[in-house]
Amino acid sequence: MTEQESSASQSVSMRFGAWLTQFIVPLWVFFGAFSKANGATAKSLPRSILDAGGIIGIKDHYIWLLVLLIIEFIFVGVMFFMPKLARSAATLLLSTFLLVLLVEMFGYGNYESCGCLGEHSLSPMMMFAIDFLLLLGIIIFKPKPMTCTLTNCKMGFVSFVIFIAITTWYSADRILTERNSSSGEVTTLNLPNSWYPQDLGSWDGKSVDDIELFSWVEWPEDIRVGKQYVIFYGMACDHCEELLYMHFEFDVQFPTTLVAIPESKDEFNEDGAFDNPCFDCIKTRLPLGVDWIIGTPMVIALEDGIVRCAIESEESEYPACLIW
Repeated sequence: MTEQESSASQSVSMRFGAWLTQFIVPLWVFFGAFSKANGATAKSLPRSILDAGGIIGIKDHYIWLLVLLIIEFIFVGVMFFMPKLARSAATLLLSTFLLVLLVEMFGYGNYESCGCLGEHSLSPMMMFAIDFLLLLGIIIFKPKPMTCTLTNCKMGFVSFVIFIAITTWYSADRILTERNSSSGEVTTLNLPNSWYPQDLGSWDGKSVDDIELFSWVEWPEDIRVGKQYVIFYGMACDHCEELLYMHFEFDVQFPTTLVAIPESKDEFNEDGAFDNPCFDCIKTRLPLGVDWIIGTPMVIALEDGIVRCAIESEESEYPACLIW
């Protein structure tokens, strides 16, 4: 390769590196952050992040979502309007995303959805592959070092501030509006804005009277008598439909209560509901007004009102908690 060809190749590499850090990566991150802001649901946050918020004392999932979105938009603004810092910002943010995805997959066993692009997202494995390739590109294709004149720096900073102001206002408006919307049931029952089952394994051996989730549902009078199953399900949940057809279509041997989970804070997915095969099951519902973050189907085995097994996202072929 001649010196001229080498120089041309290096120029293309630097140009691609600049495009990657100042255009492609920030657009990718912006798309994900905007999707989460527009969806305005705590379901966008993976369990590892929800738990992390609880550890640092942030119990309100909507406020936690807003804080994280503002941080993401700050990184996007830096990549868009501060070229000198774009590569460092992209490297740090993508590395953080990859770390969270690793924890989510191998620490929490979540291979379904990470919420990275809002409530309806790609699988953590797919997101990991995309973010890893972007990070690899940033490492390989180093952009040309940028100089910053006083005028350029000033314009970039002003643009950055305007961008952060607009995205923060939009995110806060969407998320806080959704957070403050509630039904009469929420007020009557003193329900949280959002809820997810923390440390589900600790339920084993507990009475249903000591688990707050059970206080929010209308149960049959004999829920504390004998061996029973409780299944929290989504009306349009394919995994739930499969579980019910495989194990509860005929000859239900133990009393089973099906608890429908709202699709959103204000509605059940009645139109997309599957045909429930369990005619002998007792049916009830969780109240509206709460962002229920539950991996469906969630199966709970009870004996005289005591939890003997509880699991989210139960397998239909080899169920862990259908123990009776």
